[in-house]
Amino acid sequence: MLISVERLLIKLRQPRSRADELIELRRRLRDELAADAGDDERTLAREVHARKVAVSAELREVTSCRSCATGAPWPRGHYDGGDCCAGVTADLFDDHELGALAHAGTRPRDLVPPRDDHAGCAFRGAHGCSLAVDHRPARCVHYICDTLRAELHRRGRLDAIEARLAELDAEMQRFVAVHRARRDRDVLAPILDAIAQARRG
Repeated sequence: MLISVERLLIKLRQPRSRADELIELRRRLRDELAADAGDDERTLAREVHARKVAVSAELREVTSCRSCATGAPWPRGHYDGGDCCAGVTADLFDDHELGALAHAGTRPRDLVPPRDDHAGCAFRGAHGCSLAVDHRPARCVHYICDTLRAELHRRGRLDAIEARLAELDAEMQRFVAVHRARRDRDVLAPILDAIAQARRG
């Protein structure tokens, strides 16, 4: 009942395209939260989260992202900043990114969209991302374009940031391996049970 009310409110408050993406994303997140993730998966998700937040903090003072989309075609150029945020929501929040978020503490109520036009990711608005860094995919701190790279080089921070990103990427790959293995087991378990029952019968 509460989910039905939530969906209705989203549809009333948001453009249809964003409402559809947000409803589907929250459904997928609920499914992931209901999964039987092990301690290793949860631990790795928390490691990904910690490294993502650390990289984001180091990028907080950059200025390149404020106007990177100016003059670009729609949807990239709809807002001055956030060119790399103009992707499709489901692609940015793929199954592994969503799994890492879920098992590090993100809940459906944390996925709060802006009220602006929908142009790219469901959380992209006129003033940037409507999500706290905690609830953004790890890939959202991986977009280091040439313009940002040049700014970081001028500041003498490029090597340090790239090293942090490499650590984040390695941690995410470890999470993906464990997450994929568990999801494969979830798919195979009922099949193996059915085979076992058929042999007993």
